[in-house]
Amino acid sequence: MESQPSYNQSLAELEKILAELRSDSCDVDTLAARTRRAVELLKICRERLTTTEEELRSILASLQSSEQ
Repeated sequence: MESQPSYNQSLAELEKILAELRSDSCDVDTLAARTRRAVELLKICRERLTTTEEELRSILASLQSSEQ
């Protein structure tokens, strides 16, 4: 099983796909595949951001409880 790309790798690939879609070189035959991949990458980024947000909330909550 292949590991998921990092957030930065996903973002870089999304930017590359966006550039392809904006260019005249975007082939109609690959449009659906590139769009599908972009959706996958967006999901990965969203998951990573949500996980990070939850971790930060937990860290801050433990910090606040230790200060009291």
